[in-house]
Amino acid sequence: MNEKRTDSWIPEIVLEGTHWKRLDESSRLWVYVADRLLSEEECQGTAALLESFTRDWASHGSELNASWKLQGARVVLIALDESKKGASGCSIDASVRCMQQAGEIGGASIDWLRRDCVLYRNTGDLGWSESQLATFWMARKAGKVNDDTEVLNTLCANKGEWEAGYSQPFRSSWHKGMW
Repeated sequence: MNEKRTDSWIPEIVLEGTHWKRLDESSRLWVYVADRLLSEEECQGTAALLESFTRDWASHGSELNASWKLQGARVVLIALDESKKGASGCSIDASVRCMQQAGEIGGASIDWLRRDCVLYRNTGDLGWSESQLATFWMARKAGKVNDDTEVLNTLCANKGEWEAGYSQPFRSSWHKGMW
């Protein structure tokens, strides 16, 4: 058993938007993973920015029913209930600009748009590890990542899917299909 806690992601630390719990489970979800763990101040600043953004988010002048969640001091979820009004290309672009702004909070340099970061945990590990995708594949090839390794599922399509289980064993993940 590996006793080392890496603290690359601490899922128990959760901040959520005012309307998060009210959003339907079918709400569309966008998942952003920071390139590092955020400080307490960065979490608070990111939360304030996301609350303001989702409150004012609109598509072609119509308000969108959206909220956010910051989980593990590293993962931002933006959820949108599209039952009344869906996101347009322009509104999705606005959300990306919001995440770029989140990367500059307090003068920090946080990259929310990198897509090659893998958060995972092997059976017996107390904490989560991270690696770039290429390094993760090398660990798989070396047997350090196996079919039971838990992998953060950044491809959850909706809020309910995330809430039901934000991680999955490697054998059930998109990584297995690529392997």
